[in-house]
Amino acid sequence: MERGTMDAMDDKKILIIDEERFSRICSAILSSEGYYTHVPATTGEFFPLLNSGEFDLVITSYPFGNGLMKRAGGLETPVIILTDQIDWELLQTLETLKNSCCLLKPLDYQKFKNLVKQFCHTEYAAGSVHRLI
Repeated sequence: MERGTMDAMDDKKILIIDEERFSRICSAILSSEGYYTHVPATTGEFFPLLNSGEFDLVITSYPFGNGLMKRAGGLETPVIILTDQIDWELLQTLETLKNSCCLLKPLDYQKFKNLVKQFCHTEYAAGSVHRLI
C-alpha cells in the first residue's frame, strides 16, 4: 500500500481497481491527499481484496470493473465508479451496490477529491446512496 503524505485522513484506505495507467494517477492524487491507497498487482487479487472489509472506499471504472461490481452485489463499502458513458447495464450495477456514485469523465480532479473526502468522512459512509455526477 502507498502511504499518503498527510495524517489528516485518519488512515482511510482506498482500493483502486482500474487500468494500470489511471490507477497510478488516481493513487498519486489520493496519496498526496493523505489516503492509503492500494492498487492490486493482478486481476486475481481484485475480488478477495474487495471482500476483505479492510477498505473504506473502492474506486473503479466502467466498463473495466463492471463484472467485479456485479459479483460484489450488496457490498457495504462505498464505491465510486468513473465512466464516460451511462447505459442500462451501469445503472443496474449501481442498483446492486449499497453506497455508490458514478462520476462522469473527463474528471474534474478537485470534484473527484471532494467526493472521495465525502465518501470517507460523511454520511455516505453510513447510508444507502446512489448518485450520478
